[in-house]
Amino acid sequence: MPTIPPGRYTRQKIRDLALNRAGNRALDADAADFLAQHLFELYTLADWPFLYVTAPLVLSGATVDLPADFVTAQDDFAFQIIAVDGAPQANCFALEVAPEQLAAMMGPAGSSSGGVPQYWAVSRSDTTATVTPDPTGRRIDVVLRYKRLPPEPLPANEAADVPVFPYHNYLVQAVYVFALEHERDARALQEAGVRDNLLAMIRRGASPVRSQRADIPLDPLVFGRPFRGD
Repeated sequence: MPTIPPGRYTRQKIRDLALNRAGNRALDADAADFLAQHLFELYTLADWPFLYVTAPLVLSGATVDLPADFVTAQDDFAFQIIAVDGAPQANCFALEVAPEQLAAMMGPAGSSSGGVPQYWAVSRSDTTATVTPDPTGRRIDVVLRYKRLPPEPLPANEAADVPVFPYHNYLVQAVYVFALEHERDARALQEAGVRDNLLAMIRRGASPVRSQRADIPLDPLVFGRPFRGD
């Protein structure tokens, strides 16, 4: 299916366009830090269709490593079991639960080995997933649909890196406003309004129908996942 074309500007080009316009090239290092932080906030504080990807997983035990850029599962059916010991499976999913709920459902070690996973939970401390029943002794092929967090480039590659966020004219405007605010320029307030309007327009156009998760995530500090066990 068609995808959103990538942006054309490197991080250095974004800063060059913004700082040349602001008339202060001395802010390049600070602008690099601002751009990195601003991209992180864009990626994590809003849903973007281009951040949703799929990855294959192979389970041979109760724990499996998740992709290094994993942030969250796309929806309740994101963990799809496509084969068990090489036998294709249709419409087979494991449901995500909170780690403490998974621990309550797991029996003594080895008591449920050889099963097909029905539930899974994410460990945020080491980016792994734990499943139950324990499939030890079997091969479980899974396709995981998830939201990713693009990694930061190494310092040596930072200037030539092309941000995953494809709307690069917005990033130029954001860095431009940063420079104006740093200089306490009278234009900063007006240009901030231009920046905010541009982001609002991007948000409206970047989210086609059914391109994102259908449910609305609740605050995990207030709402827990419902127990789906027996």
